[in-house]
Amino acid sequence: MKKYKYLVVCGCSLSYGQHCPANQTYAKLLADKLGLTLINLSTPATGWYSVETNITSFIQNNKSILDECFFILQKSMLDRRVNYEEVSTCRTDVWEKWNIKYMSPINVLFHGFNDWYTYFGQDKARIYTTKDVSMSELAISIFPEHKRSIDRHNQGSFYWKLQEGMLDVQAVFEEIMLHWAMRINSFHLFLKNLNLDHIIVDGYSPFLSYKLNFTNYYDTDDDYEMVKRFWSTQPTTTHANTDFIFDFKNIKAGWIFDSIDTKYKIDDVVLWGLYLFKQIGTAWNIDGGHAGPLGMQLIANTIYKNLLNKGWFLPENT
Repeated sequence: MKKYKYLVVCGCSLSYGQHCPANQTYAKLLADKLGLTLINLSTPATGWYSVETNITSFIQNNKSILDECFFILQKSMLDRRVNYEEVSTCRTDVWEKWNIKYMSPINVLFHGFNDWYTYFGQDKARIYTTKDVSMSELAISIFPEHKRSIDRHNQGSFYWKLQEGMLDVQAVFEEIMLHWAMRINSFHLFLKNLNLDHIIVDGYSPFLSYKLNFTNYYDTDDDYEMVKRFWSTQPTTTHANTDFIFDFKNIKAGWIFDSIDTKYKIDDVVLWGLYLFKQIGTAWNIDGGHAGPLGMQLIANTIYKNLLNKGWFLPENT
């Protein structure tokens, strides 16, 4: 087992510790618990691309201490900071012979459609075949917001609002999940190839934890039950339209997440869910999206337990 000196954490505001005193964030609490010096490379309002960029830059510029570092990488939201113009979210028939039904907006801009009329009708077909169209007209805005009810007694499932024109909500969702699965696994393999010890954990959406087999790390059994219901695909009185409830549990890209060895991932919790159902404006849950000191403490304990169980660290004082 390596002798670590530094805990390098990278994620979004959850790992940065937005609105929480610096010495009470989960990253600081965890570093102190492990007896390590914290290096927090997290940035609020960012996603996985920021993780890749910040960690890669750190590696390039700190080669002399890499063997003394343990990395925690936190994946943020489904929609956070991805360039959708380069992700397959637009239905087209150009590459159907290769069983590819969705292409990125920029691909569609140049490749177009074999059958324009099927997708746009006669009027729009005349416009689009001229190729005189802006990227913003062609690019469909995917997942611009998520809606949820925090009411403990009337909790709806997590879903995203999509613009009109999407032919298959679940298919587009599958493409997004495939994109993230490949990005996460590729970066994991990059770190593993460099012999850099690390663990990846979900922050706000189920990626590694797509099977929704959550462990009860929660402060109360009631919170645990509410979280399982929150991610359920079952219609509720709040959101009965199943067209907007994505089936994380059965994503086709699951095999990619499964290919990551369990030692390198925490796949039984979404950190946000640990404090989601606590009263907003308290030390548990500051504003619905960010943990207060008590919420941070629960996150730190959850990750710490995983690090011990996976054999990365020995218990305190041993």
